[in-house]
Amino acid sequence: MASITQVFGDLCEAHMTGLSWKCYLGKRRLNRTQFKEKLKRVAYNTLFINLFRDEATSKSHSDVSKLPVKNKILMLSFNLRVAGMGMEADNLEDLTEKIEKSTCMPQTDLNSVLELLIELAGTGTYQPLPQKKDYFLNNKHVGRNVKFQGYDHYDASLFESGLLSFISTEDLQFHDDVQRTLQIMDAKPGTGLPGIGLFAHNYLAGDKYEKETRVSLFGALVHSRTCEMEIKLDLPAVPDNVDMTGLKIRVPQNIDQSEDEGFQSASNLTPDSQSEPSSSPDIDLWNAVLSYEPSKYRCWELIGCPPGKKEKPYLTEAGREAFDKFHQLRVGQLQLISGTLLQPTPAILLKESELVQYVLNVLIGVASMTFLLNESLQAFVVKQGVYISGTSPESMYNLLSELAENGTYYTRLSHFSLQPILDSTYNKGLVFQAFTSGLRKYLQYYRACVLSTPSSLSLLPIVFLFRKLGRQLRYLSELCGIGSGVLGINRGSSSPFPTGVKLLSYLYKEALNNCSNEHYPVLLSLLKSSCEPYTRFVYDWVYSGICRDAYGEFMIQVNEDYLNFRDKHYWTHGYVLASKEVEESVPLFLAHVAYDIYICGKTINLLKLCCPTHYICWSDIPVPRISVTFSLEELEEIERDSTVYVNRMERIARFNSISREAKNLEKVIAQQELIVQAQRTATRAMATFRSNQLVERKAFEVRKRERFLELKKQFEKDIERRNAIKQQETEKDLMEVQTRRELEERHKTQEEDLEKRARQQLIEHYSNLSEEAAKREQKALWKIQRHKLESARIDFLLNDKKKLQVLGQVLVLYFNWMTCKMCVF
Repeated sequence: MASITQVFGDLCEAHMTGLSWKCYLGKRRLNRTQFKEKLKRVAYNTLFINLFRDEATSKSHSDVSKLPVKNKILMLSFNLRVAGMGMEADNLEDLTEKIEKSTCMPQTDLNSVLELLIELAGTGTYQPLPQKKDYFLNNKHVGRNVKFQGYDHYDASLFESGLLSFISTEDLQFHDDVQRTLQIMDAKPGTGLPGIGLFAHNYLAGDKYEKETRVSLFGALVHSRTCEMEIKLDLPAVPDNVDMTGLKIRVPQNIDQSEDEGFQSASNLTPDSQSEPSSSPDIDLWNAVLSYEPSKYRCWELIGCPPGKKEKPYLTEAGREAFDKFHQLRVGQLQLISGTLLQPTPAILLKESELVQYVLNVLIGVASMTFLLNESLQAFVVKQGVYISGTSPESMYNLLSELAENGTYYTRLSHFSLQPILDSTYNKGLVFQAFTSGLRKYLQYYRACVLSTPSSLSLLPIVFLFRKLGRQLRYLSELCGIGSGVLGINRGSSSPFPTGVKLLSYLYKEALNNCSNEHYPVLLSLLKSSCEPYTRFVYDWVYSGICRDAYGEFMIQVNEDYLNFRDKHYWTHGYVLASKEVEESVPLFLAHVAYDIYICGKTINLLKLCCPTHYICWSDIPVPRISVTFSLEELEEIERDSTVYVNRMERIARFNSISREAKNLEKVIAQQELIVQAQRTATRAMATFRSNQLVERKAFEVRKRERFLELKKQFEKDIERRNAIKQQETEKDLMEVQTRRELEERHKTQEEDLEKRARQQLIEHYSNLSEEAAKREQKALWKIQRHKLESARIDFLLNDKKKLQVLGQVLVLYFNWMTCKMCVF
């Protein structure tokens, strides 16, 4: 018996017997060995696939046969959904449910019928699916009544799956064409032409252009075979029974074929010259317009699919009232299904203009009935159930929560940046004051943006307008340690907010970390405003040697005890750095010049002490300013001022050096003259000095005693004066303490009065609101009661009218009777 390999080889040989191995123009030459290998590969793949499929299907059939009929139908429905046929799957499930509910036959017979239908599934004619569903088979949501997800988005790998194989095939084909072309060009003229087959008469068209030009009626007219030179173009012979209405060829009637050899001029080939009366019936334009149906296609993905409505309309297209009714219907259904488990929040319908006004108020930290303020957390909470027509309370709650979060951040930042009371208890320093001042400027800008927003805008434009500002507010809150977390408000208990130099370094690091996002300009503004006190300190220290540090937050520490020394201790201990670590003494962006700043101020103070008349100490030349700037023009101006200042000081230094040399020479000459004169007068003075020395000694002793007595009296007076001064200072301190206490008590009373007035105003305001609400409620109840009693009142009036009519008739009859009786008497 022959093996599988031999059988497959014979099968491939039998399949290849009828093929032509000649090469034609526009067609690749086939290699017999390669073609046989491809056929063998296809045969083996088919064998293995069918082999494993039979085993898998036998196992799956044995398992599926045990399932109920309903489960098998649901499996078929799932396969249809996976294949992209959702509508067919829905129809199958609906029909199955209708059959189960019908009572036309017993359940056993119904199951038998359904089993037969399941066995017949897939036995019909094969209907190829659209190309789109085959491509995106595993990229669709599977399920019953899948919600519309918008336009389909697919990965590019699905479109590029066969790209590499296509490129490699084209590469090989191009390489093969180049090799064959080189063989033809290198061969001798006339050799190898029959074998190559380029000029064979049994030509088979290979590409689209050849098929459209040669294998067509146009090709028959212009590329017919002939054996002689005298040829004339003519139409081919057409049988009489052929329908001529389908031919759209129009031949000019004025051309004499006997005078033309197939080379007509371009003017004779225009559409106007080839036009002739058409035999097709005329189309009625109005009927065509009335019967025109617009295309159902919406995008390129639906090209090639059968026309039909592929996308269901949105619910919001029906209008706001329809959406509200539909939402109420769904909420009612949920309540019926859940019973008492679902307790719905009462819905509060507001006008859009009113809600917009509430939103603009909460953006600047003003509470309202919709946005409630939680005092303990300093956060705004959106009231549940608020909505406007056309929206659901849940979606409106999510939208308003984002705006309430902006109001929360604004409120927290406003409390954080309040102007502090500058008393003896304040210890945060000037840098923190400058930082809060910059923060207040930003909040003022934000408040101006909110107040300038027109109230005629709707909610979504307001959300989009303030989304960037909201992100900035959130970032600033996190920067100040009062972010979204509850613990962020009490950040000071664990990690206090930095002050002084640490705050500048903190802002500088944040600016470096956020240099490529939208918060960078805000950080630069805060950094610039925070650096103003520090640059002012550096300005005074560098140019004048003055150390103004009321809160001890800068780099220089002054020791008053050593300023009176006139030795090396003045230089080493008079002015020292506040910390040995450079990062704690100066900001990070000034770490490289920290020591130079320190030495410059110390040098100026030493120069003032040694030479107060030095030109650096008394020069009236305006010094350049020191500031943090992010403007190139301003930086160039500062550099220009610095250059002018340096040039002027160098000019003064050169002038002083020249005049100093001349003064030194004059001083030497004067010293020599003084020495000569001193020698002359020394001899004269010695004699008189010795004679007067004794007299002066006696007089000195007398004066010494008198001076001692005077000093003793002065010492006693000085002690009394000092005691009096101390007593006055203590009394003055007591007076200042009392005045400060009185001021504090006065401020407290004023604040309490303001709080009482505000509380009383709020109480009166809410009491008025409650009274108005009660009146409106009573009026509404009265209207309702009046409406309920309207029918009873009408009946009462009708009955009363009838009674009055009857009474009137009775009175008339009684009057007539009395008149008759009187007449009788």
